[in-house]
Amino acid sequence: MIGAILIAGSNVKRTFSCLLLILCVVVPVHSQAPSRQSVYLVTLKDAFVNKALADYLSRCIDRAHQEKAQCLIIQMTTPGGMLEAMQEIVRLFLNSPVPVVVYVAPRGGNADSAGAFIVMSAHIAAMAPASRIGAARPVLVSPTGTEGPASEMQKIMMEKATNAVIGTIRAIAEERRRNTKWAEKMVRQSAVLTAREAVEQKVVDMIADDLDELLRRIDGRQVRTADGTVTLRTAAAPIVELRMTPKESFLHFLSDPSVTLLLLFIAVLGFVLEVYNPGAVLPITVAIIAFLLFLYSSTLIPVNVVGVLLIIASAGFFVAELFVTSHGVLAVAGIVCLILGGYFLIPEPGPGQSFYAAHFRVAPGTLVGLTVVIGAVLGGAGVAIVKSQRRKPAFGREGLIGSVGEARTDLAPTGTVFVSGTWWTADAVDGEIKAGEKVEVADIEGLRLKVRKVPQGGV
Repeated sequence: MIGAILIAGSNVKRTFSCLLLILCVVVPVHSQAPSRQSVYLVTLKDAFVNKALADYLSRCIDRAHQEKAQCLIIQMTTPGGMLEAMQEIVRLFLNSPVPVVVYVAPRGGNADSAGAFIVMSAHIAAMAPASRIGAARPVLVSPTGTEGPASEMQKIMMEKATNAVIGTIRAIAEERRRNTKWAEKMVRQSAVLTAREAVEQKVVDMIADDLDELLRRIDGRQVRTADGTVTLRTAAAPIVELRMTPKESFLHFLSDPSVTLLLLFIAVLGFVLEVYNPGAVLPITVAIIAFLLFLYSSTLIPVNVVGVLLIIASAGFFVAELFVTSHGVLAVAGIVCLILGGYFLIPEPGPGQSFYAAHFRVAPGTLVGLTVVIGAVLGGAGVAIVKSQRRKPAFGREGLIGSVGEARTDLAPTGTVFVSGTWWTADAVDGEIKAGEKVEVADIEGLRLKVRKVPQGGV
């Protein structure tokens, strides 16, 4: 019995020792195995390149680096945007510690103007079939929106701006080992390349039908980042999508020119309604908030000073309509100023601020719709004011004449009447009036009423 117990005990010890040995071997091996890192994805559809977008991409790069992502993929289409914001994004990509992959997609996508710089500054540049890249010549935007033959100084400014951005895109191409000649052509000649042409000319690295194919094609590639060389393992990596925070989405929303116009229209409308109805409080409160948001929005996109002044002038015409008998001429002038101000709000090409989206405009439907709405609201307010002016006053001398009351004493010709909730001394103007009979106020002299008898069957 004792021998059986000893044998069983030795078996337990042997089993425990084996398990301990297995744990000592397996656990360290498991801890040394690399964790399965994720691929972070940002999706930008027709994104305008501005400061809000640059801040968003900066946050995405920081998070991808902190969480040791395999890479950050930016799937984008863009019409271009502001020069300063583009340069900030290029610097972010060139100094990024995490590999950045820019993918122009879906099919038919575009990386125009500033977008071409952003694509070429990525560690890996890819395009979907039937997409395009290029047209990167800078457009100089005039703050006043004036047009006409360029002066000698304006030509010099344009040449300087063009040469500066050519130097920028050539430097990007050299750093990423891409075709510097075609990079220069995209700026100097506004050249545009299809996805296939861009790969053939070594402007981008590859064509990928979709995101899955892109992940397979970049798998195993070595990328040199600010932190050193990284070998990508993306074929089976999980994808984590990074979305804009509510604040970032709101700030990016403010960069839409139609929204900029809407904010200025709301500010003008609120101001005019406050003048039409003093003390309402709500219109002027909304107007102040809308105008402050408009000021911020105007820092994200170029705004034409003339357009702003025209819209402000429209408010002046609407207010003047209250005090001047113009038979609607001033109101019509205000509507015209609104339309012209909305049309000119985003400036036409001219000398001034560098800009990369020549087709960035207020939607025509937005302009027409806002003008109709504001015209209808102000027209309705004008009609209400006219009606109120024609309405018989409810208080004071004018409001009391014509009021009907009751004689409380005999008026022969003087007595007491009760009119509009008040006792009055009154004189009968058309004969004696008995107590209890209905009277109508004909006139007022000081604090004494002149009344006449209301015929039987009258009011």
